[in-house]
Amino acid sequence: MAGVINIITRRSSSPFFAQAEMQYGSGRKLHFGSGNESHASVALGTSQENFSNMFIAGWHRSDGYDLNPETEQKKKARILGRLLPGFEYESIPGTEDQTGSAFRDLNVSDRFRYSIQENWDVDGSLSYRYLDQEIVDFSPPRAVLDRRNETHDAQASVSTRYEWSYPTALSLHYSHARFLDTLNIDQRRSDDLDSEETQEDRTHEFRAQLDYGLGNHVLTGGLEGLIEEYVSPRIEGSGYGYRQRTAGFLQDEWQPFDALFYFTPGVRFEHDSQFGSQALPRLSARWDPAPKWTLRVGAGQGYRAPSFKDLYFAFQNPGVGYQVVGNEDLEPEKSNGYNASVDYAATDWLWLSASGFYNSITNLIDFRRLPDRSDDLTTYQTVNISKAFTRGLETMAEIRFAKVWVIGLGYTFTDTFDKVQEIPLEGRARHRGFYSLSYSPDAGFGFSIRGHIEGHQPFYYEKDALLTFQNRRFELDTSVILPALYQNREFTLIDLDPDTPDYGYYLANANHTLDIRVRYRFWDYYEAFAGVDNVFDHYNAELDPRRPRFIYAGIKMTINTAPGRALPSEPEPVKNNNGVELLEEQ
Repeated sequence: MAGVINIITRRSSSPFFAQAEMQYGSGRKLHFGSGNESHASVALGTSQENFSNMFIAGWHRSDGYDLNPETEQKKKARILGRLLPGFEYESIPGTEDQTGSAFRDLNVSDRFRYSIQENWDVDGSLSYRYLDQEIVDFSPPRAVLDRRNETHDAQASVSTRYEWSYPTALSLHYSHARFLDTLNIDQRRSDDLDSEETQEDRTHEFRAQLDYGLGNHVLTGGLEGLIEEYVSPRIEGSGYGYRQRTAGFLQDEWQPFDALFYFTPGVRFEHDSQFGSQALPRLSARWDPAPKWTLRVGAGQGYRAPSFKDLYFAFQNPGVGYQVVGNEDLEPEKSNGYNASVDYAATDWLWLSASGFYNSITNLIDFRRLPDRSDDLTTYQTVNISKAFTRGLETMAEIRFAKVWVIGLGYTFTDTFDKVQEIPLEGRARHRGFYSLSYSPDAGFGFSIRGHIEGHQPFYYEKDALLTFQNRRFELDTSVILPALYQNREFTLIDLDPDTPDYGYYLANANHTLDIRVRYRFWDYYEAFAGVDNVFDHYNAELDPRRPRFIYAGIKMTINTAPGRALPSEPEPVKNNNGVELLEEQ
């Protein structure tokens, strides 16, 4: 989303921690005009013997950007075109709209940890975000819309863990979240398209987990509950939705031979008041055959019930040129998944990893790009893909030397397939790679380089039909032949069901993005930095409307006192050695 402040929640080993950062940036006048982007953040933390706390606040604002600006050449061509007979305004449409929204973004959060006694901790968190986005949209043929989207997002949680003797422990967690989104649309010089829409989501979540050590077994059992209320004019009738979700899980982490082999069967039982009940078995194993080697395998069933947002939410992100609309006809997603991986820590400075996966999915919940743009935005809708599979390989390498140099390399091959349409899943590149290089001494000059490379991605189009059966007769349309040949696209010879689209695909949007950042640390506490995001200025206004080349600079101050008790970070699910996350919902 536009305006997200990338604050990484920290753990600090200092009794006092303070950090303040300010940044300013902009890009080419063609895209950013005289606009700019700036943000500031502050973090304050303290750590005492039994209590620690971290407070973070951030403010981020931007004037937005435009990937398809209104140029003087377009204005002159439109004026001259009106003098020609038969000229249509739509042939040179107006571009008063912009791609990236102007926004104001406030983030505030606080996290604490209190140790009642050595084996009993309590964690809590509070967070609030306010996001106000404004953008000018163009709706053909000539409507200009001022769009404003205000979002309030608040969350609170508390959790506790009491440990009798490792690994036997009891963990309890409760969280509450509220989300309020208001969208206002004001049409200039008219009120035909004026509208206001408010959507609200409220959730309560509970979790209890017991870990119990029994010989060479660690048994884990737990209960979860979720209550969700959703208010939206998109819900038929009262505009109010309510659902409950309850779940129980069991897991046995078993070491049958020695401490180097783990065998972990488990099962999760889940009931959704809207979509019914499921039992989901899983099995995983880990083996460390040598000190430098780790092997993992896993298999299990997955289940995902559509959320209220999947069903009803209408989310607009003009900041990157797209919107997402829900689909109230969605069915739950089910899957069978298999994975395997191997890690090799060759030396202190070289780490290698390779993994593979295969997932067979029924009713995959995915996003489908609609062929026609709405309100000058690319529109995605949640849909069910009846039968699909994903499979692939991933490799990574990390090299560290001289304590200050780090090199990272990675490659991912992903093969996807819609078994019904017999085409790849949209927007997923088969080949992706990344690389990074960083030099980070404690003082003086440092830098980082990060790059991502993606191959061509498949994008859908609806096939036209030469012969269509409708209204109890066949209709012939020979006009589909030449455009299909010119665009190198397929068309259907005979369409007996015109209400069900038949999709083809084309490959596009291969890209290479590069981000560079340099910094200089001085006077113990200070750091000046500058950088360029999207160095190669890659974007595609329709398929990949990302922010164009952006140049920024700023300064940061960090104060860390002598080591003490760790400060709290983002609350994490309580895990045993092999990770209860194996039982979490997919």
